[in-house]
Amino acid sequence: MTEQEITIQLSDDPFDTKTVKVQVPHGTKLMCNEHYAADVLGMYNLTDPILQKTQLTEDRISYTTRGEITFISADRTRALIDTQSKHTAFCSLLKEPDYIVEQLQVGIEIDVKIKTSNTGDVIASISDAIMEVKLQEIKDAIGNKEVGFTGLVKELIHGGYWVDVAGIKCFMPGSLGGLNKLHDFNSLVGKEIVVMPITFSNEKDTIVVSHREYLRTMIPTRIFELEENIKEVRTGFVTGSTKFGVFAQFDDCLTGLIPRVELDEATQRALDNKAINPGDEITFWAKEIISEKKIILSQLGPKIDIWDGVDEKYKPMMITKGTVTKITSYGAFVELEKGISGLIHKSKLKAANLTKGDVIDIKIGSVNVSDRKITMNIV
Repeated sequence: MTEQEITIQLSDDPFDTKTVKVQVPHGTKLMCNEHYAADVLGMYNLTDPILQKTQLTEDRISYTTRGEITFISADRTRALIDTQSKHTAFCSLLKEPDYIVEQLQVGIEIDVKIKTSNTGDVIASISDAIMEVKLQEIKDAIGNKEVGFTGLVKELIHGGYWVDVAGIKCFMPGSLGGLNKLHDFNSLVGKEIVVMPITFSNEKDTIVVSHREYLRTMIPTRIFELEENIKEVRTGFVTGSTKFGVFAQFDDCLTGLIPRVELDEATQRALDNKAINPGDEITFWAKEIISEKKIILSQLGPKIDIWDGVDEKYKPMMITKGTVTKITSYGAFVELEKGISGLIHKSKLKAANLTKGDVIDIKIGSVNVSDRKITMNIV
């Protein structure tokens, strides 16, 4: 649009004139001296947003806006949409999904994407606008570690995968398809996975997503669950092996090492014969959780906890013997058996003069296996 200044004659008096400025399409020249021209131009007084939409249309630039349905054909194959622009947009309902067409009514407002055809027709697309909103939603989530999207891995291509996320075609590098290096890249094709958008590639004009980032967010939860159920046998798959042992991935996102001394005989022989390959299924127990990135596994059985069954063996009011192992300012520690100790609070010691190594009779007060605490009194 361009601004043009014209002089309007307001009455029959040739000297009764007014100079006004109006916005007109490029290449257009307004010429008028009729007295009604001022009223007509007043009706044509477009606001800035309307001028912007009109300019985008005339420059054949696509944009998304909100519009009101003003007409739907009897056979529901076409509709007209008022977008508060100089132009009314035509929408072919044959190109829209049935579930959208079924909900359309004259008078409702919807989001549409406006395009200008080669012949100058203004075309509106409802489904394209929906995709635009979804695309922006995914873009806005880039870098947000709390937002993930379910995607369908459609195709394995050079360097990675095409992943369909709510109809948006996204790219996932092969290295980001799993927590560890994938032993079979084809294994993801056709599967639904949760991905996180990590960047936008200007070169490919697409959003880059990562399944690995999502798996990393799951690690703290899986570690907690592992601690709570550490005696359960687990099944995972081999991610690699060295002469020192076998690495295995399990519980979706955890990776641990089975040291050679913790392998069963059959697995040790397979390791020596180099017959263990990435992707092989393997069973084991968790032996020790040192950190989220360092978990020790074992095929020789579940972790033995010396506190298991202590609350059944030592019950409140039970009288037994124990050995004093330590004297502190707040009481005395007494060992009932190797690794199992309790505390006699200083207020319960009375006048007893205890020293390290004394064997004494005690009465059990309370037993808390989860906190590994036993309270006791001198008999």
